[in-house]
Amino acid sequence: MENKFEHFVNNKETLEETVISNSLKDTIELGLSIGKNISKENIILLSGDLGSGKTELVRSIVKGSGSDGFVRSPTFVLINNYDGPVKITHCDFYRMQEGLEEEEIGIEEYFDETATLIEWPERIAKGLPSDCVIIKIYFTKTENQRKFLLYSSGKKSKKFIKGLE
Repeated sequence: MENKFEHFVNNKETLEETVISNSLKDTIELGLSIGKNISKENIILLSGDLGSGKTELVRSIVKGSGSDGFVRSPTFVLINNYDGPVKITHCDFYRMQEGLEEEEIGIEEYFDETATLIEWPERIAKGLPSDCVIIKIYFTKTENQRKFLLYSSGKKSKKFIKGLE
């Protein structure tokens, strides 16, 4: 399947990095690196097919941030919060109907107070902040391999991606 997510607000995504993950270990290392650099007000949109590794990446981002919270897929709860040196809000909108506004869900209150990780951002139509890190995850033809494309949509997200180890 083709990953067609485009940032609804800006449509000015800039590809900053391409990371090839050949294993779960590689995916975890990417997430740990993101987590070590994450801070309040970072918004990361995660787009990819079912089973592509979105929640696994979130697990390692939370761990890398210094939190010892157990990350489970919030598919049925929609939103989970994790305390730690950086508070993280994890949203999974897979079960949401497409076209909802974030005001209907109430996530905008988190954008200024926590790092916000959003799986299936294409389910919420408009109102995503204009400056987000966008991670598009693709399966490759090689078994267990994934391609992670890291996009910026503004100055803050570009700086964040460029600062990853």
